[in-house]
Amino acid sequence: MAETAQPATCVVEYDTLTPMAKSVATDKPDTMHELKLEKLEPGTNYFYRVTCTTADGAKIAGEILTFQTAVGEDDAWSFAVIGDTQRNPAVTAKIAKLMWERRPHFAIHCGDVVDDGANKAQWVGDLFAAGNKLFSRVPLYPCIGNHEKNHANYYKYFALPKPEYYYSFRYGNAEFFSLDTNTLRSISIQPGGEQYDWLDKALANSKAAWKIVFHHHPVYSSDADDYGNTSKAKSTNGDLRLTALGKLYEKHDVDLVFNGHIHLYERSWPVRGGKVDAERGVTHITSGGGGGRLEDFGPTPTWFKAECRVDYHYCYLSVQGGTLNFKAFDQEGRLFDQYSKRKR
Repeated sequence: MAETAQPATCVVEYDTLTPMAKSVATDKPDTMHELKLEKLEPGTNYFYRVTCTTADGAKIAGEILTFQTAVGEDDAWSFAVIGDTQRNPAVTAKIAKLMWERRPHFAIHCGDVVDDGANKAQWVGDLFAAGNKLFSRVPLYPCIGNHEKNHANYYKYFALPKPEYYYSFRYGNAEFFSLDTNTLRSISIQPGGEQYDWLDKALANSKAAWKIVFHHHPVYSSDADDYGNTSKAKSTNGDLRLTALGKLYEKHDVDLVFNGHIHLYERSWPVRGGKVDAERGVTHITSGGGGGRLEDFGPTPTWFKAECRVDYHYCYLSVQGGTLNFKAFDQEGRLFDQYSKRKR
């Protein structure tokens, strides 16, 4: 994906060595460019460079960058998690730099990538300029948040598997499932709805060792006031529209569920059937610390809370075979939470 300020044609040169012998080009001038590189070798490092040319012959060439194709099922791999970058480019840039320093194979974003999906300047400046070092080298898999407002910009700036507002992908020995949990799709995430039925079937058919789901809103949350003002009354402890999804995750033994929306960090105990279940439970992780104004927790602990923190942060996971290691780092790069899960 590349964008130019005025209509231009675009060429991507790429190869495993420099100078780069292979290329793919657009066939007509435009400002948004989506080019597909095919017949790539798995688990391979590539160099690439983007060059765009306007109708009057003016050229602009990017620097030579790198990317790596997906690894095999038996290889070790890693990914990073960020959420709710919204409109805080200074923090987003700081977090993205820390993520890049760990050299993840890819990153997932838990939604609210910008503060106003209709505002082009926020996409260009607050998100992509701030995270350029990471996003120009590492694939980014987002889910759509409420602040995107289902605007066309979301579908323009990300090249995602159809229908884009929900999708899945395989990486290594894991399968990831991205959902749209916004109000517009509320019926879709209930039993009989499009996303629910798709996910039920997809999880049942998955042969991956690890199953990971991510969407914007939380099934479980210890937040102070999004699901009931905890200074005055009881909280629902999460988004009740997602109750059926939570049960679906338990039905299919999902390992991890990531969400954003709440601007803080929370990791649940493994849960199943409304109780902690260390053997067969699903772990839910809220990672909404990419830049949005920080929120707070309710005054008393919830039954599912294992760890919580109010700070800007990101998560980093490394996987090899039946071992998954999880770590969470704050905006200064300090480790503040970790756990491991092993499968026989």
